[in-house]
Amino acid sequence: SWITGKTGSENTFGRTSSVSNPPSFAPEITLTATGQEKKVVAILPFKNLSQDPNSNFYEFALADAVITELAQLKSLIVRPSSVVAKYQGAEIDPREAGQELRVHAVLSAGFIRSGDKMRVTAQLLDVLTGEILWSDRIDAESGDILILQDTIAQQILDGLRLELSEKEQERLGRRPTENAPAYEEYLRGRDNFGRFIFRTLAVEDCDAAIANFKHAIELDPHFALAHSGLGACYANRFFKGLGEPDDYTYAEAAFSKAFFYDPNVTEARVLMVMIYMARGEKKKARAEIELLEKQFPNDAPLYFVKGVMHRLDGEYNESLRSFEKLVRLDPAARVVSAYNRARIFLYRGDYEKALEELDKGVKYEPNHPMLKIFRSGVYYYQGKKDDAISLIEEVLEQNPQMDGIRSLYAMFLAGDGKVEEARTQISDEALNLCRSDHDMAYWVGSTYALLGDKDLAFKWINRAVKLGNENKPWFETDVNLDSLRDDPRFAELMGKIGDNQ
Repeated sequence: SWITGKTGSENTFGRTSSVSNPPSFAPEITLTATGQEKKVVAILPFKNLSQDPNSNFYEFALADAVITELAQLKSLIVRPSSVVAKYQGAEIDPREAGQELRVHAVLSAGFIRSGDKMRVTAQLLDVLTGEILWSDRIDAESGDILILQDTIAQQILDGLRLELSEKEQERLGRRPTENAPAYEEYLRGRDNFGRFIFRTLAVEDCDAAIANFKHAIELDPHFALAHSGLGACYANRFFKGLGEPDDYTYAEAAFSKAFFYDPNVTEARVLMVMIYMARGEKKKARAEIELLEKQFPNDAPLYFVKGVMHRLDGEYNESLRSFEKLVRLDPAARVVSAYNRARIFLYRGDYEKALEELDKGVKYEPNHPMLKIFRSGVYYYQGKKDDAISLIEEVLEQNPQMDGIRSLYAMFLAGDGKVEEARTQISDEALNLCRSDHDMAYWVGSTYALLGDKDLAFKWINRAVKLGNENKPWFETDVNLDSLRDDPRFAELMGKIGDNQ
């Protein structure tokens, strides 16, 4: 074998106590369908012990790869990459991190890379007792990263004493690629993508990830995870208002190739639900969510998509529950949950509760633009239109690339009687971006309703409905649509939503 696990005193598979005092915390308790408790584990970013800047990408990417591998298992809950990303480069006691993440066990590891050689020292710690469940030193050639990753994943399962089904064993034993350079390029892509998603929202990081994934695909055209990563870049670039209208098309093409080579790539399947919605195929999206919930019940992003789907269907209680579960599976999603839950309370007219939710998010990320965007929405509906406009202008000044919210800005301006300023924001370029998004299309329709252009208002609200926005309770109460409700086309539209649901 190209990997040798050291034996004797260096390989301490077993239970060695490192700390005697039990912590005052309890891991999250989740039960299987048969009533057994699921183990919860966190994989911390690896530490670059050699301080080689050319190897920094392994810190996040190796942890992300192990997380992706273990997340396929129904019997195990793995904290997603979004949760552990904040620990990269930080000096923190693994047990303290495990307590914070409410897990049963935490894996910490460091690596030294020298030329074509890599040595990883890893330790799996029982967070409740402080016992070391497994520790080892693993040596590998730089082309053997997959074997190294598989070894760590298997030792985690052994340390937690998990028994897998035959199907799960088969899935874990399947290698994503046999091309070592392609896999290294993929890891570089995951590192850049993680930086974009979890830390910077910088377009250049997303572009770098796209280049990495494309290179990995050139090296191995059958590499499903690389196709999925490429699609995720395009999809998330668009979701965050930073992309182009064609990004959905590029994402769909990449996901389709990922499915062709591996139909169980979870990331691609979850994000593809949003593509189905953008194409107006909401029934297909619902069916896929139902199937995914059965196959991958511990996948946090699934509950984000589920929460959005319920919101767009006007099913507010179900949406709130989905975002609650999102946070349970992914504590790092507190901010995402906060502004999505705030939207539900805004729809209900409970503005104080909406602001409370946004304040919860501010405790974790005080300058997050999405928190400010939806706070501006609450201000608008409270009648504080100057405050709303001032806050969204601040967001656009700090994030000029977020063209996706210009339609919301236009709605605020129109609602405040600033007609010409509103029309300036809904330029042809802005409208082109809005044609593929259920919320942006609704904001454009609302803007035209406020401007008195009923024909264009109905055109864009119908577009929003076609894209999956069938939030009937909101359509029937939103003050921005007051001028449309006496028009026969409004009753016809409400009837169409009822038929779809």
